[in-house]
Amino acid sequence: MTTKAKLGIFLITGNWFREVGLQSSDSSLSTEVDGIADYIVKKVSAFSETVYDGVIFSARSAIETARKAKSADVDALLISPLMWCEDYILKTILKELPGKPVIFCTVMPYKGFKKVMSVDEMLKGTGTVGSLQMSGFLKKENINYKSVVGYYSDEQMYSEIEKHLRAVALARQLKDTRCGVLPFRCDQMTVTYVDEFNLHNLYGIELEYLELQRIKDIAQSSGRNEIEDLRSLIDKCSFEIEVDDANLTEAIKYSLALEKVIIEKKLKILAINDVSEEMHKCFGMRPCLVNPRLTEYGISVPMEADIAAGIAMHILAEYTGVSSFYSEILCASLQDNTFLAGHAGYYNFDNCDPEYPVKVISDPEYKNSDRFTGACMHYKYRPGPVTAVNSIYDGTRLKWTAIEGQSLQGPPKLEGYCHVYCKIDKPLVEFFNEAIESGVSQHWVYTPGHIADDLEILCRLNSIKYTRLT
Repeated sequence: MTTKAKLGIFLITGNWFREVGLQSSDSSLSTEVDGIADYIVKKVSAFSETVYDGVIFSARSAIETARKAKSADVDALLISPLMWCEDYILKTILKELPGKPVIFCTVMPYKGFKKVMSVDEMLKGTGTVGSLQMSGFLKKENINYKSVVGYYSDEQMYSEIEKHLRAVALARQLKDTRCGVLPFRCDQMTVTYVDEFNLHNLYGIELEYLELQRIKDIAQSSGRNEIEDLRSLIDKCSFEIEVDDANLTEAIKYSLALEKVIIEKKLKILAINDVSEEMHKCFGMRPCLVNPRLTEYGISVPMEADIAAGIAMHILAEYTGVSSFYSEILCASLQDNTFLAGHAGYYNFDNCDPEYPVKVISDPEYKNSDRFTGACMHYKYRPGPVTAVNSIYDGTRLKWTAIEGQSLQGPPKLEGYCHVYCKIDKPLVEFFNEAIESGVSQHWVYTPGHIADDLEILCRLNSIKYTRLT
């Protein structure tokens, strides 16, 4: 993800210390606190665009800094009482910047205590008082905040802040996301329906409905040179091609057509209603031959016009930097607590297990009924830890359900389909009961690593309902 969050930084101390003479502007206490503040800003600026105007200790300085942050249209606020602070300073900041998510940071100036502390040394550590005091106010005011606590030079604390800011940055990035739908929603699976107006209102995602005939016209106008260029790119990937030249050429035409429309419309998601009878009559195939240029571009392609799943694919790819894998849990084995998940359709090839060949095969479902056999990817997902995410629109917003597991080693387990052979720790009966009772779809999106905790942060900061099955 290249977009950085815009962050307003508010490091605050109490004016009362100055009023009663415990802290002067030229005291060593002020110098030490300013030094900690400068260190915090330097660290956070490495992964965010920051707005900062020095340590705040008055309503006036709070208003001035808040207005600068407002003018910069910051995505979030980092607020930290470096020492105890009056509530009115916090209230002043939040009044100027309502609705912004808050990272509320309690910074410890010491890892340990001296045998006896001076008054100044104690005062430098009173940010704990401010944080505990202000937490009650934040909760009563229903402020969207997350607590982060640590020693001021602790890398773990900054790693936690960065996680939150990456999640916040996604909200800004989603506002520029366009999702193509080819050609319309999937009537066979109503769980895939969404309210496109509310999707746009909540997340800024815009749908673009694509015409079948236009795609066909672009495909059939493909020139010989561009067909050969894409064929050459596919050959360089060293796939095992099990489709004859005539059917492969026809599939290449539609891959070229989709590429042209995706680039023209600036799409990041393309939800294909691949079970649409109209599409098969028009194209004579399911358009799902991989295009290496689109893999590099970063397109996310769910089947059955599952827009919510496509959004999850896109978000996970942006968040992790690795393309995500679309699937259905096709069948399960209670004996060894594993399941096979896969799907026919368009797949990027960077998720494949490098130990086994990637194949281009005839469409396993439509090769006997369409005019052309089609050309699909076939591979097994790479082994290692994975997180599976189910994404639906629940009538008001997106709802994600997640579980962690292991993609198992070994040769391909399923003919005809890109697939993942997965094992989870949770007993399958419990998993299915909990998933079914919570209300999900059949489609699960896989991403490498165990990141369910990170997804809780991402969902909370992006208006997505989240359930983790553990």
